[in-house]
Amino acid sequence: MTPIKPHWKSHAAGPGEPIQQFVAMVGSARLEIEVASQGDGTLKVNGVQIARVHSARSGREALRDLKRIAARHMRRRAAVATTH
Repeated sequence: MTPIKPHWKSHAAGPGEPIQQFVAMVGSARLEIEVASQGDGTLKVNGVQIARVHSARSGREALRDLKRIAARHMRRRAAVATTH
């Protein structure tokens, strides 16, 4: 069985950068999160944007929200794969 919980790795260019990028591979799915320090961020799965967070209190909160959305998406994807 393929693991469904993403293990995130930072691909930030360095401290103080305006946008941080995090990447995870789950099975054949590539998940990417980009977060700005002011609290905006996006989640992409295989290059397709599936979620966006606007006006979170901080980049850290936006990252937490997007990680939660990604985990829920992967659980649903696994459930669909097991029923077919």
